[in-house]
Amino acid sequence: MKVKILLFFFALLTYAAQAQTSKVVSGATNFSVKFVLGTCNGTFDAPKGGAIFDPNNLNASAFNLTVAAATFKTNSNARDKDMKSDKYFDVAKYPEIHFKSSKIEKKDANYQAIGTLTIKDVSKTVTLPFEAKKNADGSYALASTFDINRLDYKVGESNWKLKDVVTLTIKAVIK
Repeated sequence: MKVKILLFFFALLTYAAQAQTSKVVSGATNFSVKFVLGTCNGTFDAPKGGAIFDPNNLNASAFNLTVAAATFKTNSNARDKDMKSDKYFDVAKYPEIHFKSSKIEKKDANYQAIGTLTIKDVSKTVTLPFEAKKNADGSYALASTFDINRLDYKVGESNWKLKDVVTLTIKAVIK
């Protein structure tokens, strides 16, 4: 019996050593939303946080990422200031956009992360599709493009000038 317990703990320690937490070392967060004059494209700073990604053991994989809401940038200082105000992102009160996965799954040739996306004081379960490519140095390049409805997260109000659906592309290199 003691041998089985020792073997179990040895296997657990070996497994834990293989599934090491990585951190985001670089990346980008881009968005686009249609409005009355065309399409507004912009950026946030790269996501930050921790990640575990093992394509051979998705049960051990997890993401815990944040994006600084105050880093919102378009090509208009007036628009950026308005978007950071309490009418939209309210960055003084809610400085971070957060995603924490609860499950990672294989989906066709790619993957999907199921978890909680929190913007302002609203948290919703979302499924984010993503690609993962292993780099020569052992790091992973991750990329996800998905749509969200900004009204679901109380970002602005419905109006004829601005569409509700926003397309986000998040890229991160984890190592």
